[in-house]
Amino acid sequence: MIVRCGRCGSQFDVPGVGRHLCPVCGTPNDVRAAGNGEGIQAPPQPLPPEAPSPKVICPGCGYKFIVGNIEVAPCPNCGEAVTVAAEDLPAEEGEEE
Repeated sequence: MIVRCGRCGSQFDVPGVGRHLCPVCGTPNDVRAAGNGEGIQAPPQPLPPEAPSPKVICPGCGYKFIVGNIEVAPCPNCGEAVTVAAEDLPAEEGEEE
């Protein structure tokens, strides 16, 4: 049976139920008999990733930076006003692409 150390997280093989020392850090780990599975639940599914923020390139200095949902953004490098194209912005919910 393979168990994971509660302190260092390394996995190691044990012959069965009992108290076993971790071969990496020496921490005693109590191994108990497995139950019948009641009360064990699968973890929830992760949330879908959010759409990435749009990036634009400053025509004046070539600096690439992230912008929000705005029409014109000042370049953080040179201060030039950069127009954000509509295709760079993420689609609003309910809108068709």
